[in-house]
Amino acid sequence: MRAQPHKLILALILLLSLAWRLLLWAQPLHLPSNDEVEYVRVARDLLAGRGWVFYESWRWLRAPLYPLFLAGSLWLAGGDLHLAALPNLALSVGVVWLAYGLTRALAPDGRRGPALLSAAVAAALQTYATFASLYMSEMLFSLLFGLGLLALARWQHSGGLGRAALAGALVGLACLTRSAALVFLPVAGLWMLWVALRRSGWRPGIVLPPLTLALGAALVIAPWTLHTCRAYGRCTLIETGGSYNLWAFYEPRESLETINQTLEAIRNPMERADVATQHGLARLREDPAIILRKLPTEWIRLWTVKPIEDRFLRADNYSDPPPAIFLSGLVLDDMLYLLVLCAAPFGLALARRNAFALLLGLWVVVFVLATLFTHAEGRYRHFLFVAMIPLASVALAGLRRRERPPQALALLAGAALALALLPGLRYYPWGWAGGGALRSVYRAVGDGLADAGRYTTAESAYRSALEASPTPDGWIAMGDLQRRAGDAGAAIDSYEQAHALRPPYVGASAALGDLLRELGRADASRVAFRGRYLDQQHLADWSFLMRPPAPASAVDVGDGLDFGYVGGVYQAEQMQDTTVRWTAGRGLLRLQPTGGPGPAVLILRVAAPRPDGVPVPLKICVGGACADVPLGAGWRVVRLWLPSVGAGPIELCSPTFYAADGRDLGVLLDWAVLETLRTEALRH
Repeated sequence: MRAQPHKLILALILLLSLAWRLLLWAQPLHLPSNDEVEYVRVARDLLAGRGWVFYESWRWLRAPLYPLFLAGSLWLAGGDLHLAALPNLALSVGVVWLAYGLTRALAPDGRRGPALLSAAVAAALQTYATFASLYMSEMLFSLLFGLGLLALARWQHSGGLGRAALAGALVGLACLTRSAALVFLPVAGLWMLWVALRRSGWRPGIVLPPLTLALGAALVIAPWTLHTCRAYGRCTLIETGGSYNLWAFYEPRESLETINQTLEAIRNPMERADVATQHGLARLREDPAIILRKLPTEWIRLWTVKPIEDRFLRADNYSDPPPAIFLSGLVLDDMLYLLVLCAAPFGLALARRNAFALLLGLWVVVFVLATLFTHAEGRYRHFLFVAMIPLASVALAGLRRRERPPQALALLAGAALALALLPGLRYYPWGWAGGGALRSVYRAVGDGLADAGRYTTAESAYRSALEASPTPDGWIAMGDLQRRAGDAGAAIDSYEQAHALRPPYVGASAALGDLLRELGRADASRVAFRGRYLDQQHLADWSFLMRPPAPASAVDVGDGLDFGYVGGVYQAEQMQDTTVRWTAGRGLLRLQPTGGPGPAVLILRVAAPRPDGVPVPLKICVGGACADVPLGAGWRVVRLWLPSVGAGPIELCSPTFYAADGRDLGVLLDWAVLETLRTEALRH
């Protein structure tokens, strides 16, 4: 039996969406930002059995479902944060399929074109593709909430209390992911009443589906609510972010830093929420007009494109995205968003006879209203795409068939569009986009010329990129080119230009420190690695991931020159007369023996002190072969014979313990040497 063409097209769209997301995910691990830092920390606490301890010293209590999901992802990935994004990536592909299903519910007359177009838009949209690799709740919410909408569409078509209960449970799960969905539940219940009234008129039984919807949601949400009652002495339905928003975003007299410090000093989340609510309400009583001033500000913030941290997957917030990714973002993110925004209101007008279209429109309205009165971010548009993409696809398909809504509805749709579009165009970062596009083109040309060995022409292209948009990475690319050409002095100048442009940028300090270390200028290298306002933990992680150093057979860990040679470690510490680093459970060493290939010996000075004094097994893995070494609190010099040395790093795996400062500590590492047996024999 031959597959139907639309199924083959949908399968191809899903495969392409998976490939697009994997392409973005395959970039080096990005630096967590915004809510990611919180989610990752909470997930690691949950995985280690510490529960929700993070929220005893944080400014709010968060909805629980995404941290639980991320903890499960980390467990499946063996603690590897990069691999832990793959389940989220699968959710993102599921959202593409969901866009198809929701659009089919809008156009149930057998036409597959709008649904396939909707899936294609969701597959290509770079917002979706990028968030697939972010440790954020948007993808999980979109899938759960979209499935709830789909269950409501099935109920509209076929009825049944089971479908109503399923919809309630799915929307309830979405609420446990982002509580913004709570405002939708009463709206959905009223919509169900309206649909039932249109279908069969008034009868007592029509109240059962809305009640079943509410019951399904309540049964899902109640366990978490009861947990908060037991844990904190008082109940909150899901989270306390609304209280924080009331104080922090209603023109407080205190600085945001003061607000955060005040709230983080209160251990009980319920008491913390009370304090925030009291301050917020007191400010509103002083000046009720704050509400009127707040609304246009939040409206502009919601619809405006901004070059924020989670716009691209970058190893540092000062890094340039790869040229092709930046250019694709202008098309598949900004322009596609503009297309969806322009088309969605007219899609609602065209599908006006379908009650499900009204439900999608109601979600957009109630979410926007809730956002205006709480707090808006540009990334919150993510929650609207689940409704706007299907509506936009209906409009685009109707445009092809030359369908037009009634004039009054068209004018209403145009007015709604203008309210969102005008601030979006007015505050769009045109200079950032234009300069970034030119920079990306010149940088891509320069990279190609450099790979071909045409250094002089490549340098000219890099200078054009810097003229279009001067960035630290532009100067670092120039310095790397000059370094390859053998002009170390010019490379140092370029790296210093990068450092001067953004002093806290880890990439500039890592590049300059690495070159000075290679030139034998140890003291100057330490100064460069130290940087200005530079997070040394970030420098250690960045250097190992992004800038492999020249081969070395030995490393003195923590001496200020070990960056790039050690990974999976914490900041250097001074212990008595030596510098050391703790591993985080999976330490990595990048060493190569001086005597060439062949059998080698690895020599380590390590220790594993524990509060309970128990011995710790250290597993040392090289090239797929592993050996176990027992360690205690005292220092031990370990010698391990290796039949061969692979190209990958040396792994030092051990159990961890939770320290008082919140770190998961493995073993202490002082120094390491990797030598061929011939070299070691000569040395002895």
